[in-house]
Amino acid sequence: MADCSYCGEKADIPFKCKFCGDVFCSTHRLPESHECVGLDRYKEDAKNDRKVVYEPFQAGSSKDKKSPSSVSFFLGGIKKNYTFSIIAVCFVMFIIQASISGFTEYLWLSPELGEILSRPWTVVTSIFLHGNTWHLFVNMLVLFFFGGELERRIGGKKFLELFLLAGIVGNVGFTAFSYATGQFIPAVGASGAVFGVFATLAIIAPEIRVLIWFIFPLKIRHALLIFALWDLFLLPRGGPIANSAHLSGLAIGVIYGYRLKKKGISTAFSRFVNKF
Repeated sequence: MADCSYCGEKADIPFKCKFCGDVFCSTHRLPESHECVGLDRYKEDAKNDRKVVYEPFQAGSSKDKKSPSSVSFFLGGIKKNYTFSIIAVCFVMFIIQASISGFTEYLWLSPELGEILSRPWTVVTSIFLHGNTWHLFVNMLVLFFFGGELERRIGGKKFLELFLLAGIVGNVGFTAFSYATGQFIPAVGASGAVFGVFATLAIIAPEIRVLIWFIFPLKIRHALLIFALWDLFLLPRGGPIANSAHLSGLAIGVIYGYRLKKKGISTAFSRFVNKF
């Protein structure tokens, strides 16, 4: 058993790359899957020496095999990428929400304890519902940019674990705040989970810079602090935004990020960068 040099996952059957010499899990064993620097050098050397170059796949190189259709290629990409899978599920759920009366009410989170105990699935299903088009667009846009980057660094399984954990804890925080204020308003949305993703990335990759409102460049940790302070400011003022869920998901993301750093999983990406 060994740690994958790319994502840090424990590999029961590790694969050693013949081009770069590092060890990888089954997901990242192919040179193309771990952005192999050694493969690039091999191709260049082979080109200079006029040797045969290793090419794992050439479109149309075989007459016996049919190239995959664009639809199957897209669906295959979704299956291998949890970020795209979650985005796809949220869009499908939103379409169903608009098409079937009562669907949203059956799956949303009603923060009263009796309602949660009688419909426990709503703690999870409400994460994939959204209140309107803008709500869906903002959450999925943030998830697209930062979820994909985080998943690439820590691996799909850990990413999905974090997303669901942050979303569930966000709902728990929202329920607790509802009892504290005496206001029991149903909630939907992936915001708590998305905040968890953003927070974890800020902890394990503080070198990333982001554009706040696509204008102001900031370090990702500074952006995270601004978002946290803004939610704290809005928290006692109420309104249609579940700031308590945001803060709860953010807190889980910070904790998860520091746990990853402690285990050294985030260094897998650093090892790749240091090769250049």
